[in-house]
Amino acid sequence: MVRHMWGNGLMVMVLAACVLLPEAVLGAEFDVSKFNQEVGLRFAYGKNTQKATVHLYSLLPRWGIFLVAPGKSWGPFGASFVVEGIASIAGAEEVGFELGVTPMLKFSCLLFPSVLAYIEGGAGIITESIDSPALAHAFNFTPQAGAGFDIALTPQVALSVAYRFRHCSNAGIYKENPAFNVNSFQAGLNYYY
Repeated sequence: MVRHMWGNGLMVMVLAACVLLPEAVLGAEFDVSKFNQEVGLRFAYGKNTQKATVHLYSLLPRWGIFLVAPGKSWGPFGASFVVEGIASIAGAEEVGFELGVTPMLKFSCLLFPSVLAYIEGGAGIITESIDSPALAHAFNFTPQAGAGFDIALTPQVALSVAYRFRHCSNAGIYKENPAFNVNSFQAGLNYYY
């Protein structure tokens, strides 16, 4: 089942790339000489994968610092450390919320002068107030991984589109520990400086 969802997410990302890449290649190009840090804001929609249905509408502010910027010592490849916050409204039995933070590693590749592809993943903590049988506790850990594209709008501003899979559980702190898995699709802006 998870493999099927990853496949669907990957198909959506490939389709988005096929639609957006030809136009982006003719547009602005990144100035990777200015890539030291990034700040961004993404909006996300996610839905859990099992048990009762929970819809998440999230705001994801993020900040990162390049450990190795693309176009420098690793050729087109780069690596960065990113900290991402999450504030979500949850639609379930009743309206609820999520608040949390996740440190992540991000590996990027400059595909074209105007397109930066990346994979990112990490594990964070989250507090949830969601009235649903799909989620048992208010405090959980959130290992997650995803992939996406940053498409240059200007030399330092990018449109970001991404897919993310997030697992959420209490890591055995309590006896009851159901998994709360979410597939989410994200879009937003990133500023590289």
